[in-house]
Amino acid sequence: MRKSSFKGLALTTIMLLASAAPCAAQAQAVDASATAEQVEALQKQVQALQAQLDALKQQLPKAAPSWKGAPQWEDSSAGFTFKPKGTIQFDAGYVGYPGDPSGTVGPVSAATGASGVNTNNLGFNTRFRRAIIGAEGALPGGFGYNVEFELSQAGVNYEDVVLTYQRKGSPLQLKLGYQFPLSSLELMSSSRFVSFMERAGSTDAFGYTRRIGLSAAYTKPDFVISAGLFGDDVANANFNRTGWQASTRAIWMPKFGTSQLHLGVNAQYRTAARDAQNVRLRQRPYTQITDQRPLDTGRIAADGDMILGVEAAGIFKSFHVAGEAQWLKVRAINDPAHVFAPNNGTGGAAAFLADDPTFFSGYIEAGYFLTGETRGYKGGRWDRTKVLHPFDKGGWGAVQLNARVDHSDLQDRVGTGAITPGSLNFVNGGKQTGYQLGVSWLPTDYLRFIAQYGHVDVTGGPAAAVPFAAATGAFQDRSYKLDTMTVRAQVDF
Repeated sequence: MRKSSFKGLALTTIMLLASAAPCAAQAQAVDASATAEQVEALQKQVQALQAQLDALKQQLPKAAPSWKGAPQWEDSSAGFTFKPKGTIQFDAGYVGYPGDPSGTVGPVSAATGASGVNTNNLGFNTRFRRAIIGAEGALPGGFGYNVEFELSQAGVNYEDVVLTYQRKGSPLQLKLGYQFPLSSLELMSSSRFVSFMERAGSTDAFGYTRRIGLSAAYTKPDFVISAGLFGDDVANANFNRTGWQASTRAIWMPKFGTSQLHLGVNAQYRTAARDAQNVRLRQRPYTQITDQRPLDTGRIAADGDMILGVEAAGIFKSFHVAGEAQWLKVRAINDPAHVFAPNNGTGGAAAFLADDPTFFSGYIEAGYFLTGETRGYKGGRWDRTKVLHPFDKGGWGAVQLNARVDHSDLQDRVGTGAITPGSLNFVNGGKQTGYQLGVSWLPTDYLRFIAQYGHVDVTGGPAAAVPFAAATGAFQDRSYKLDTMTVRAQVDF
């Protein structure tokens, strides 16, 4: 090939390659543009999917409950919560009595309604102590509610039925509804968490019941001050609910390391309904598997009464100690010629005593967890104990031993002269001292089994008569003894 032809071919090839380069670059540019558009489209799809996922996450708490002993629903954005709750307490046991009398023993004097002891209602018995169902939760704006209905004893009754208000971050809480008036450590604590199957004797002896009212509590980490005004009990068919009560309670609850202290005072001022102006105090033998009450003052004509109480407790790791005392003074109507307003009166035969009687009830107790737990406490009341080694996790649960001495004195001399049955210078309500030992087993935080023994010494009272009590000495000094053995199975949620 000639040299000139070779040069021409090379030049032609170079020119063709040069002309082809822009076409390849244009193709690559087109491909890159398409890829960018695809990436942008994929990014938009991912963002849309992420938005949908975020929306689903926000809806998840509304649809799926959390669990705290029972399912709990919460909508934090709207301010709603809802949790069903309930308690079942099944009791069984035996209440002994001296000798083998039949029928009703006593009363020494029945003129003012004091009753003796029906021995047919002693001995072995079983009972649904409580069967409660309800719900609690929060409402928007700082409001809350707690509603509980008692279904035991073949009827429907109320437990706490309240509406609360507390602004976020505020130490002040208002509570309106059916509730216990502010009183002792035992009464203000749930029955699920007290040491024994029944609260201290003053709860029964001094006739504490829930009432409709309004209370306010100012709570700080180491103190609580509360006060309330309450009407009459509404768990009945009465319409003449003219009685009322004012209550106040102050608690100091400092914590020193792992030790928790509790010191408090409480006071009550109670006025009787106008058509039943009387005070009648009674008490069972520290168990409610019987309806019999060895202590009974009968009806005392009165405008009402006043109560002053002191309370103290301490929790030191697995050991706790507690004690309370209450004094009740009756504002008696001392004049038998007292003129009542129309439709008013004492509500039955009542004693117009010579002066105002004063009564007492108090206890001291100690307890110890053999398994290392610390007794639950919160806000001036006993609370749920956290089991360290639950039964469902391979442990044996918690075991607690408790001991208590409880004393009530419903006797008082209010005048001079000889004391005779039914005399107006002496109230023969009786004295009662209970010595109680108990053991509690908590397999989990929400299960509890209790077994306890009680020895009860009774002096005087309406049943201090032959053959129930020794027929020696004055009737108000005669004594007898009762022994109780009781067990409970409890579950709450």
